[in-house]
Amino acid sequence: MSRKTAFRNPIAALALAAVSGLVLAGCADPEPATNGGKTESVGSGPAASTWGLKPVDSVVSLVPAEYKGKSITNAIYNDFPPEEFLKGGKLVGIQPDFAQAISEVMGVKFNNQSVGSFDSLIPGIVSGRYQISTADFGVTKDRLKQIDFVTQFPIGTGFAVKTGNDIKINKATDLCGHSVSVVAGTYYIDQLKGANKECAAAGLKDITLKTYPTDGARVLAVTNGRAEITGTNEDAMAYAIASQNVPLALQKFVYEPVEQAIVIPKGSKLGPAVAAAVKELVDNGTYAKILKKWGVEHVAYDSPDQVKLLTDPSQAS
Repeated sequence: MSRKTAFRNPIAALALAAVSGLVLAGCADPEPATNGGKTESVGSGPAASTWGLKPVDSVVSLVPAEYKGKSITNAIYNDFPPEEFLKGGKLVGIQPDFAQAISEVMGVKFNNQSVGSFDSLIPGIVSGRYQISTADFGVTKDRLKQIDFVTQFPIGTGFAVKTGNDIKINKATDLCGHSVSVVAGTYYIDQLKGANKECAAAGLKDITLKTYPTDGARVLAVTNGRAEITGTNEDAMAYAIASQNVPLALQKFVYEPVEQAIVIPKGSKLGPAVAAAVKELVDNGTYAKILKKWGVEHVAYDSPDQVKLLTDPSQAS
């Protein structure tokens, strides 16, 4: 994971992109998950609408025999718009759309499971409960010790404070001495630990890290005063502020992008097939359509060659 930082002026435009994404997606005012962290099956098949894609022979040939003619259990976190969230009891967002498109070119069905606790996803993969998880995971060395990744796109980490709060975050050390809420099990925890080293070097107080089980709880911690700052993916932060009417002020500072990826079991034979499927989506234009639908086309890969199957911690930046 990169410890570098970046300053971006156009982050306000990301909020506008999030609103545009709502229009393009035909959705409005997405409802946060309220299942209290429980896991539930959504429907009997793919959660997103069909992309009208046919199985691609070069991809299908890589699907392990034990999965052909059967459904693959896919875990998707349900409280992280625009990546993945529940709308009318159905999983929608970037990752459910990717899951549907990937399943189509692989020629297999995905049984998408709505999961209310992000930090239960990797343990579920490791235990064999799930065969894949399209849930917007940041690539880290520690995670690569347990599972494998297929990369999708890079996204930076954004920050926000409660509207009216005079805290301004223009660099990593502006977080020092403040409390920051994040979701348990996310790589933002590692990022803040890295920022604490910068605080120490500058002779400033440490960041007080506060973790919560869901994104709704993470946001609530700031709006009710239990935390001063909240951190998450820049796209999710902008989307929430623009579309959910939450009283947060988006900050301009973001960490350098971290590769976001699909999780598969360590050493799984599904890895090459999933990587080939994502490359096919980049090549046939569906990948760009999905990201544009949700207003985040600025994070897209330019070439299918950028899609990587990562199996070793040394491959994490």
